[in-house]
Amino acid sequence: MGAITDKTKCIGCGRCMDVCPGNLIRKNTEGKAYLKNEEDCWSCASCIKECPVGAIFLRLPAEFGGVRADMHAKTDNNITEWEIDRADGKKIVFITDTNEANKY
Repeated sequence: MGAITDKTKCIGCGRCMDVCPGNLIRKNTEGKAYLKNEEDCWSCASCIKECPVGAIFLRLPAEFGGVRADMHAKTDNNITEWEIDRADGKKIVFITDTNEANKY
């Protein structure tokens, strides 16, 4: 599926460009982020976790979130709050702690 940028929210900080392992994110003439080749995106979510304003999200496959489910993330220090917004109005939230996740 790949990451999708909301250019109305993007502040052009470039943090997503710095963390993209595929070097796929560019800035348009307005300084807003976009994916150079969306089909090449690995859906690793690095850019989503790094975006300070929530301008990037993943459109999940139907098997994971139902039809047209989008996943957003908010990161504060080592805590990331993942939110899946489903088309039926339901929200699924889960929290990860980077310190705990990287122990093993």
